[in-house]
Amino acid sequence: MPGNTDLGSRTVWSELQVERVLDLPGHRTATLHGAVADEIATTAVKLDDVQTRLVALAASLQDDLQRIAAGHDTTMPVTNGILRNSALDIDLLVTRRTELHRSLTALIGIYKELPAFVPPPAPVPPAKRAPAAGRLPVRQEEALRLVGSSTVTIYESVRHGSLRVVAGGADVKVATVDALIGKGLVDHYERQDLVRGHDLTLTPEGQTRYEAMQRPTARSAAARTRPVALPTAPEAAPAVSVAVSSPTARSRS
Repeated sequence: MPGNTDLGSRTVWSELQVERVLDLPGHRTATLHGAVADEIATTAVKLDDVQTRLVALAASLQDDLQRIAAGHDTTMPVTNGILRNSALDIDLLVTRRTELHRSLTALIGIYKELPAFVPPPAPVPPAKRAPAAGRLPVRQEEALRLVGSSTVTIYESVRHGSLRVVAGGADVKVATVDALIGKGLVDHYERQDLVRGHDLTLTPEGQTRYEAMQRPTARSAAARTRPVALPTAPEAAPAVSVAVSSPTARSRS
């Protein structure tokens, strides 16, 4: 399309030396620069749109006027006039273009008066809190104690084609081991290496949990240090003294 259709974008480039309006420093940030840059971008886009419509309408009228100037319209009927409503449309578009250009120029002036844009600091993500160490189910707690205190081996049975756990005679299920691995308490194992067996080990978190399980609780410690009350012998009944008179005194009476 002939004509200058990017009037708004060219104005921004000429005044602020940015190829795209969206490249203005501070654009789309919650700052004063961002607010002004957003207004500049919006106004420039509107100005480009009005200019595009104006150029298209002017090109159409130019064809009609050239046809008239060449005398090629002598056989064409004239019903609504040569220009029809185009003249009024051009007047309205030119007025709107002037308003947008003035607004854009004023916004660019405001942007130039602002100090150099300094990007705001990136927000600091909140510190992740460690999940509360809740009590493990009984089977998982027993398995964790065994892994921490003895050798627990998981292997793949060639005969049965399934995983088995050897824990010194204790009954530990593979599902229990997998649950501890899922909670990050036991190190993961590779299934393809289980033909010869794999000794399970605790992760740092699992070691911490195991040591906490080994420490006596305050209640149990108090129970062990509380003195045991020994049973006491029943108190002897108080002696009752009864005065008994001699036989001689009774016979005299």
